[in-house]
Amino acid sequence: MKHFFFLFTLFFNPSVALAQQSLKFESTLAVEYFSHLTTMLQVDPGPGWKGYYLPEDSQGFKITSMNGIVKNQSLHIGLGLSYARLAQVDGALAFVDMRFDFSKKRLAPYFYLNPGYSHFWNQYEGGTGSFNWENGLGARYRIRGKSSVLASVGLAIMQQGSMFLTTKVGYTF
Repeated sequence: MKHFFFLFTLFFNPSVALAQQSLKFESTLAVEYFSHLTTMLQVDPGPGWKGYYLPEDSQGFKITSMNGIVKNQSLHIGLGLSYARLAQVDGALAFVDMRFDFSKKRLAPYFYLNPGYSHFWNQYEGGTGSFNWENGLGARYRIRGKSSVLASVGLAIMQQGSMFLTTKVGYTF
């Protein structure tokens, strides 16, 4: 039994230290502007149908907070919450934040993917909720340590199958 504890301590302590070195916590705050491109989904009007509430030229913005872990300065996985305002309608979004940096250099391109759920309080009773999907490409500039400035362009699909062009600026700390 004494040998078991010795071997356990010998192998377990370095693995814990290694895991703490390769996984780090990070937070990101971002502001995003989006504009309507097209509506891909046509809904079959039911008895409570009041029409599409998004005008063809609708625009909006989001304020987002994302928190998660980073593995080897390349893979970022976490959860995000956003407040959004679209066509004078308020909403909230919850999503999984996934980002992959293509380089560990000071200036690096990245790809991000944010699947989740959006809910807007519009003219329908209780508002409408729907699946939300956003992905895009961007660039990260590391200031020092884990502080970085992020800028990206992407596509988002939400609210009655509407597609939006997005531009996002954020700060990671």
